[in-house]
Amino acid sequence: MISMMRVRMFHACLSVLYFSMIHCNNAFIGFSDASFIVHLKSKNLADPVTPKRIRNNYSTRNMTVWNARKTDVDDYSSIDEDFNRIQTSIWQDMLSNKDDVNVKNFFDTASFLFSKTLDTIEDAYTHLRRLRAEESYIDSKMDLYSAADCLDQWNDEKDPRPKLLVIGSGWAAHALLKIVDSLNTGYRVLCVSRKNYFLFTPMLASSSVGTIEFRSIVEPIRDSNPTISFLEGTVVDIDPMNQSVSIILSTDGDISDDEEKKPQLPSINVPYDVVVYACGVRAGGSGGTKVSGVAPSNCHFLKDVSDALRLRVSVGNLFERASRPGILDYERRRLLHFVVVGGGATGVEYIGELSDFLQDVTSKERKGSYAALAPYTSISLIHGGSEILPQFDKALRDKALASLESKGVQVRLNTRVAAVDNPNSIRIYRKERDGSRQEEKIHCGIIVWAAGTAPVPLTNLLLTKLPMTSRKLSQYGRIPVDRWLRVVGAPAGTFFALGDASMIVSGEGGNNDSVLPQTAQVAAQQGAFIARLLNRKYCLSGDNSSDSFLSPPFNEKAKLGDFVEFLKLRGAVEAKPFRFLNLGLLAFLGGGEALSQIQFGDFKLNEAGSTGFLLWRSVYIVKQVSTRTRLLVLFDWFKCKLFGRDVTRL
Repeated sequence: MISMMRVRMFHACLSVLYFSMIHCNNAFIGFSDASFIVHLKSKNLADPVTPKRIRNNYSTRNMTVWNARKTDVDDYSSIDEDFNRIQTSIWQDMLSNKDDVNVKNFFDTASFLFSKTLDTIEDAYTHLRRLRAEESYIDSKMDLYSAADCLDQWNDEKDPRPKLLVIGSGWAAHALLKIVDSLNTGYRVLCVSRKNYFLFTPMLASSSVGTIEFRSIVEPIRDSNPTISFLEGTVVDIDPMNQSVSIILSTDGDISDDEEKKPQLPSINVPYDVVVYACGVRAGGSGGTKVSGVAPSNCHFLKDVSDALRLRVSVGNLFERASRPGILDYERRRLLHFVVVGGGATGVEYIGELSDFLQDVTSKERKGSYAALAPYTSISLIHGGSEILPQFDKALRDKALASLESKGVQVRLNTRVAAVDNPNSIRIYRKERDGSRQEEKIHCGIIVWAAGTAPVPLTNLLLTKLPMTSRKLSQYGRIPVDRWLRVVGAPAGTFFALGDASMIVSGEGGNNDSVLPQTAQVAAQQGAFIARLLNRKYCLSGDNSSDSFLSPPFNEKAKLGDFVEFLKLRGAVEAKPFRFLNLGLLAFLGGGEALSQIQFGDFKLNEAGSTGFLLWRSVYIVKQVSTRTRLLVLFDWFKCKLFGRDVTRL
């Protein structure tokens, strides 16, 4: 048992290191005279590729040459030629042999990881260089322009630098702003968002029950890069052809999506040369089908800080209402019945946090504030699929289901929502094999909708501004982009779309490379990808086009033979297309348990239970965007463990 725990702890430590510093040291090739050994990890880690295994696949004559020593022969050149020929034959056979280890796939993944490591080192160097120049840049900017007017420099016609407009402040926009070197790329950078902060969304469920405070997981957008300008407002219209946007300036930190209210507010027109669209999606979708009653008036969502705050207040209200005198037992059970729709990561993690919260505030051992209400609490999970957490491996899915059921959660699989009648009533049905269905009404105190997302209104409006050929490529309301994330059909090299709002298409017929998941990993990697295109001064429009699809971006100096620029680009005169690196998946289950699925190409390291929980917490600390948020989150965890969750209603 102790040995197994040590192994699991070792796996957890390795995985944390993998997330914090992506590096590739998994392949080593060494040569000794005419003998050569390949140390190569594969899907079968206990079975490395060795000369003994290779020797079984080749003739005795070849193996005689293989084992030969140069000191035993007089003709060194002939043995070298034979060795090189056999070496090439061996590698070709290994790469084509499907029954052997997937060497080609491994080296492809390892090479990509190594390239990502070099990118990270380059980003760190850029950041350090920018830190040294920030103070002098800000001073010079204040001398030339009004420090209080962010559009003063933006509208300066004498400034030859192109204007880069970033719309949004989520994962994609934040990664771009964090990495882009505005002092060296020659761009004036302006970020426009209705929120002046970046939110670490994976911990939103924790903040909704008081485990983590809201301000511990947000960072001001202006702090991400002091050399960029920020404007708090909402983009209500985009004109891709004339390269301008209309912005309504915020008055209270938020603007309603109600179309009737927008014309009543003043707007400004802001031109741009290059725009990066990273507005994300809104909560409340239902997998392409319209479910009646799914609206903020009936359901709670988990997409922003305001959603988590509203949910936290509502849960506190239910406990106070259930504590009132004269309430019948069945009414208390209804009030404290929590229904969560959607068995993906958001829904499962919220149930994990909620079950911990209920255990905390109703515990007699910890003298919980609502210990008398413990017999009346219950949680139901409604999921349309046959298994929860479908993105995880089968063993982890089964572990998650068993964990939730052991906590008393009623998990209802293959069950869909017919309608949400009101905030306390939801109709569900289970479709039978004969096509019949019988609806059931569930009465509850609160409904949390985590069953999908939908495009924001601006995305729908933008799609109407694109040519019909581009609109036909769109799926699920997502903007079609090429492999370099340029919007298909927009003027060459002027419009990029990132994150949840976009999808990559690879050809005229709309053959998709893949519809990438709507996760923080994808968005952040895409934001960093665009920042590096800008930092490396690629010509974003390419040098030719075929109708809607453009040629790859290229660096003009390197293409003309500038060797120094060639070295800086590591030989990539033409920009490589975006490629998603899947680092794995994490999901919190509650009760000190979590799932972790760490990936390296085809190799996966799966952990569950307490080891998965240690990994979950470690990775989330490492992935925080600043030292400030890391310390605040650690302090919140310590405070919650020591004093329990705060149930005061302010």
